[in-house]
Amino acid sequence: MVRYNFPEYQIELEIDEEVYFPSEDTFFLINSLEIKHDYSLIYEIGGGSGIITIALAKQNPKIRFVVTDISYKAAKSIDVNRRLNGINNQIDIVCMDKISALKRKSPNLIIWNPPYLPKDTESELLSNYEKLTLFGGKEGYEEVYELIDYLKKNNFKTTFLTLFSSLAWDTTKFSKDIEFKILNTTKFFFEKLYVVGFIFSDNNVK
Repeated sequence: MVRYNFPEYQIELEIDEEVYFPSEDTFFLINSLEIKHDYSLIYEIGGGSGIITIALAKQNPKIRFVVTDISYKAAKSIDVNRRLNGINNQIDIVCMDKISALKRKSPNLIIWNPPYLPKDTESELLSNYEKLTLFGGKEGYEEVYELIDYLKKNNFKTTFLTLFSSLAWDTTKFSKDIEFKILNTTKFFFEKLYVVGFIFSDNNVK
């Protein structure tokens, strides 16, 4: 692992070369999040280095966090980094795919910076790790829509915040009975990113 400093968030991280390195999309998502004072539990999916959860935990010391990642190396990196930043007792880590093994269905918030790019012919030249962290399916949005369906079918009562790219953006694919809104946007040289919030409540979860 190599140690890096992120002064904007007053965070130091040790990051393995096979763990997703925080990028512009990561910082955009962190800076777009508004955490309410009455929140008590937040899930993060695909935590990678742990920077999102660690930044939020340092800003919100009364909130409990559960962060998951399918990669053991990422889970290990998050463990190292929560201790490095002195908040190991505030964050639980689970090495798993998304949130399939978590039983509590009413966290205040679920956050995911997902793989959101559409696969193309050049993507086959990349490593399995790069494919896992970058590409969300043939169209780019399949991984996120799969989770939305999971939250709906399992009667979660929560708000889900995630990123979409203009390269893989089709609101007609959303369920009509799930409320959503665009919370923030930013433009990079080849795409536009959206932070989108989905609200799962008694009124729309069947």
